[in-house]
Amino acid sequence: MKKATLSAAIALLTAALAPSAYAKTATWVDLTSPTTTIVLDKSTVTYNPIASEIWVYDGANITDQSAAHIESVVETQFSLASTGVGSLKLVGQNDSQSSNSITLSSATSYLAVHYGGGELLFYWDTPLAANTTVTLANLKGISNYRAYTAVSAVPEPETYAMMAGGLALLGFMARRRKRA
Repeated sequence: MKKATLSAAIALLTAALAPSAYAKTATWVDLTSPTTTIVLDKSTVTYNPIASEIWVYDGANITDQSAAHIESVVETQFSLASTGVGSLKLVGQNDSQSSNSITLSSATSYLAVHYGGGELLFYWDTPLAANTTVTLANLKGISNYRAYTAVSAVPEPETYAMMAGGLALLGFMARRRKRA
């Protein structure tokens, strides 16, 4: 009788520790060839406009939802610089999002959407224009979003000064040749 009880206890313990078919995984998944649908847990989410790349973190919340922390998460997932050219600049956010559509206030290339069970990160090769609406049908529990654009190279004032000096020198040389 003891042997049967021990076997039953082992079977119950093994069943309790075995991963369920519906267990959520808290890992980043890169959807390398995104379509207009994403399967999250047991629901299918449709979104528009179609993104070039999507990262999904399903099954756990990113505890620090500050704009700076989410920016570093996005930079890490998309292999972006953390400062300078190619880093991100926050261009829009909403800390109390309740609808399944997001109207962007500025041109946006990267969008992080936090929902009840995780995070969705979107990237568009061609930035979405201001006033574009991103829809996320059937995504439950959207609580906030952060929109980013990549920082581009901006010439320093010294660059403009050197260019103006070069043009002045060319003008001076052309005028001198004309006199000779």
